[in-house]
Amino acid sequence: MNTKNIFYKTYGKNLGYTLVFLHGYLESSEVWEEFAKLFDDEYHVVCIDLPGHGKSAIATENQSMEQMAKSVIAVCDELSIPSFHLVGHSMGGYVAMELMQQYPDRLNSAVLLHSHCYADSEEKKKNREREIDLVRNGKKELIINTSIPKLFGDENLEVFSDAIENSLRIAHQTTGPGIVAALQAMKSRPDRSSTLAQTSLPVLLVGGAKDNLIPFKMMEQMKALSPTIRLVCLEKSGHMGFIEEKDEAAKELKGFLDSSFECL
Repeated sequence: MNTKNIFYKTYGKNLGYTLVFLHGYLESSEVWEEFAKLFDDEYHVVCIDLPGHGKSAIATENQSMEQMAKSVIAVCDELSIPSFHLVGHSMGGYVAMELMQQYPDRLNSAVLLHSHCYADSEEKKKNREREIDLVRNGKKELIINTSIPKLFGDENLEVFSDAIENSLRIAHQTTGPGIVAALQAMKSRPDRSSTLAQTSLPVLLVGGAKDNLIPFKMMEQMKALSPTIRLVCLEKSGHMGFIEEKDEAAKELKGFLDSSFECL
């Protein structure tokens, strides 16, 4: 796969260790603007628009997590990055799991930020199908306007109203075909719990106590898959901890990255 249809941004010096950020569904590399720059004094930071989001084209309407993972590897190949630390938010975490399965030798560590390793339940697959039908019937705005506020903790809606407006702006830039392709990829992704249980990579799970999408109990279930997995709870966050508790999330991530060097 080439990178002519994949957009990415880089920060920091092209020296030393690389930190790759992958955004979630209805997001783009723009969501990392403030958070990623907290790391550019120590890392070569790469923020990628996953296929169908931001300025990146879709692979096919029947897109897969494997294709999305290949786009990440293609970017790193173009930038001559042999291995990297990886942070995946929500859907980006699903791509991270695929990278852990298919390209473990390319990763130095992995962080699942408000994400998980499990396949969709049958109920969730049906919800994805309903969303696909809505998009194909020209009602993507309904999905966006309903979904984005739920990403933030209920108690945080007022204080993060500007961030919610920015997230809505980014989401509205996502094309209908891009939304459909992402929904197809998420609906068809396999369960990767065995990958998480068996990996030798340093892994950090970050969940939010007020997450409306992923109960923290699910994060604890993943932690139980392996004694080497680290788990952090952001007590004041919903699904957007890197915004809702930016400094605390950065502190936890930096601490994890520092400790993961011992495993390299």
